[in-house]
Amino acid sequence: MKKPNQKPPAGWASQRRMLCASVPVLAMASGMGALPCAVHAQADWMPTKPIKMIVPYPPGGGSDTVARIVVQAFGNRLGQPIVIENRGGANGAIGTELAFAAAPDGHTLLMSSADTYSMYPPLYPKARFTSQEFVAISPSAKVNFVIMGRPDLPARTLPELIALAKKSRLTYGTWGNGSGAHIAMSLFSSVANVEMIHVPYQGAAPAAQAAIAGQVDLAMMPMHLAASFRGKLTAFGVAASHRIESVKDIPTLTEQGTPVLADAWVGVVAPPKTPPAIAATLARAFSETMADPEVSRRLIAVGLVPFIASREQFAAYLAEDYAFWGKTIRASGIRIEN
Repeated sequence: MKKPNQKPPAGWASQRRMLCASVPVLAMASGMGALPCAVHAQADWMPTKPIKMIVPYPPGGGSDTVARIVVQAFGNRLGQPIVIENRGGANGAIGTELAFAAAPDGHTLLMSSADTYSMYPPLYPKARFTSQEFVAISPSAKVNFVIMGRPDLPARTLPELIALAKKSRLTYGTWGNGSGAHIAMSLFSSVANVEMIHVPYQGAAPAAQAAIAGQVDLAMMPMHLAASFRGKLTAFGVAASHRIESVKDIPTLTEQGTPVLADAWVGVVAPPKTPPAIAATLARAFSETMADPEVSRRLIAVGLVPFIASREQFAAYLAEDYAFWGKTIRASGIRIEN
């Protein structure tokens, strides 16, 4: 089993440069212990200033939560701090557009997600970025969604919820038109054969607060927030293929007879035309970060599922995910003009 590196001491980046110059290439065969040097043996690039990590959503969402868990360990491995910049708005498009237009010098990265990368383009025909032109760096986590209900909703089980929705049109909140939660709830409505009214908010946390206050009947919430609202909202089911370890008592929608699979991903991409040498350095450093058991523990603790893959595997996954959601969204007939 590969052993993750411990947190490096101050001056680690400069020390590692000198050390790597004297390490034979054959040392790479020893595994993870040689991986930091392999970064320099294969690609000489290293950041020369703090790296900006754009999160295209307000604080508290899935992308933001993941970013705040990984940035310190990621920065330690690069010898530069990672500065999170929340640039929310337009369902993630504003921050994504900024990253898309940024210089491809390795000092600006995007904590992307299925919402903006895979779902936004087929929903918005005038999108001002091209997802396939981003350079894949590394995945970080899978995000599952949970249907939660307001405290006084006269339903406690999924069958009761569906029966209630057939009698009257319920409302549900998400973090925006065309968001992953919006798509997931649209799929649920289709499978359950019910019609509900969508109420978009500026973030997942505001949507949850609206349900608590009784302003909407339901909220499709990311698991990391759903776990923290368990005492205030009723959980009806997870839109995943299996139960989630941190909340095993919440059944999946599928096992309750309503097959809806709508998990999403969060991961790092770089601006278009980022050179391979820069991408390789960033990817290896992030892979080391994801191999850190403390990082995995913190992700799992908030209801997220660590997602580890090579840069090449992540690029292939992105292509498949983009095609899947494009096909799913077009089949659903959902289209939002911008």
